[in-house]
Amino acid sequence: MASFFQKALGVFVEFEGDKGEESKPVFTSNQVSTAPISTQTVSATLGNQGEAEKFEKYFDMLFEKANFPGPDYFEFFKMMETLEVHIHDEKARLAATFASLSIQGLTKDALLSSATKYKVIIENDKVEFERALGEKSKEEVGQRQKDLQDLEKKIVINSEQIQKLTKEITEYQTAMGKLKTKITEEDIKLKKNNSGYQLASQAVINKIITDIQKIQSTL
Repeated sequence: MASFFQKALGVFVEFEGDKGEESKPVFTSNQVSTAPISTQTVSATLGNQGEAEKFEKYFDMLFEKANFPGPDYFEFFKMMETLEVHIHDEKARLAATFASLSIQGLTKDALLSSATKYKVIIENDKVEFERALGEKSKEEVGQRQKDLQDLEKKIVINSEQIQKLTKEITEYQTAMGKLKTKITEEDIKLKKNNSGYQLASQAVINKIITDIQKIQSTL
C-alpha cells in the first residue's frame, strides 16, 4: 500500500549521512545528481521504492516532531493510510476518518488549520534546505569554478608564451639563415683572396729567382 508520502513525492533520493544525523532529501529532476548537504552525500534516483521510503521517513519525522496536541492533520492522514485497505473509495475513507477523529474532538477548521501548519513546516524546511544547498554549492562548486578559471588563465598565459617563443624561434631561424649566407659569402671571398695572393706571391718569387739567375750569370 502506497503511503501518504509515497503518493505525494514525485522523485526519490538516496541518503548516505553520518550515523545519528538526520538525512535531508534533495529535490531534483531529470535524474541529475546534486551537491552534498553538510556531512551527507545525496545522489538522485528515480522510480525506486526503497528510496521513496527514505523520503517518507524523513518527512514523517518532520511531522512527528511538530505534531500538535490532540488529533489534527497528522493523525488524519495516518488513519487514512490505515483505512485504505478496508475502504477503497477515497471519499468514503475521508468521511470515515473524519468521523472517527471528530469523536476525539477534531473539527474541520482544526483539520484545515493544522494541515496549513504542516504545509508551512515543509515550506520552512525547504527554505532551510535550499539555503544549505546554496552554501554548499558556493563552497564546493564555487571553488571548482575558481580552479577552472585559474586553469583557463594558465592556458591563456602558456598559449601566449608559446606564441612568443614560436615568433622568437622564427626570428632566430631567419637570423641563422642570414648568418649562414654571410658565412658562405665570406668563405668564398677569403678563398678567392687566398687564391689570388698565392698566384701573385708565387709570380713575385719567380721574378726574383729569375733576376737572381740573370745577375749571377751576367755580372
